[in-house]
Amino acid sequence: MPISDYGVLAASAVDRRREGGTDTPHYQIHLRDEQGTDYRAAVNVLSQQAPPDLRYFASEDFRHPVTALLPKAGSGWTALPSRPGAASLDFVRGHLFDPAAMRVLPPDGPGPDDLGDQLDAHVRRAIGDSSAAVYVFGQRFGPEPGVPDKVFGFLPGNGVHDVHMNQGNSGRFKADDGVYQDGALLIHFPAENRWAAVFLAFQSQSWHTDDRTGHAGSASVPHQPGAPRPTTHPTH
Repeated sequence: MPISDYGVLAASAVDRRREGGTDTPHYQIHLRDEQGTDYRAAVNVLSQQAPPDLRYFASEDFRHPVTALLPKAGSGWTALPSRPGAASLDFVRGHLFDPAAMRVLPPDGPGPDDLGDQLDAHVRRAIGDSSAAVYVFGQRFGPEPGVPDKVFGFLPGNGVHDVHMNQGNSGRFKADDGVYQDGALLIHFPAENRWAAVFLAFQSQSWHTDDRTGHAGSASVPHQPGAPRPTTHPTH
């Protein structure tokens, strides 16, 4: 069945933490909405399935009709229907970016060209700009009354995960497949009249998926020739 509680978190980024030394490291983001509610976004930087490194694409100037459908900046969590015509994301059907432009990055490394560094560059910019509006798409977890967040310590534990493609899976993750339920990170910088976007996918995921179930088909389709594309300027 598809993931439960799919939606988007609209909030401001206030802190971040890079995880290392675990089997399933994440890039952790502390966010707060305009009501003062705290959230944590847990962003995968390594897959539990081989190949372990993630596919990554980012744009510093993301232009797509979905930005006009988003909830008010800072409004907190909004549940989204998994269907076209809403703010829900679908990497295969939504023409958000060309999957062929994605590249594979390790979670960490000695130089600047790893996934942790790429995420850090975007999130630190959002933390440093008080007007920046962050939108995190994925599956909600919590609230967990009486249980402090395991990374940032706020109460109650509360947040969003699965901030990546959520279809075309294999093995035990096939149960999470669905259409119009993909995760991503969008950041609006109003002073610059600009959107930034970060999209992540696992190498084990297929880009040829069923229009109803989101399950992988028999072939991998890296892009859709002739399909309209948003105007994006990548960071690499």
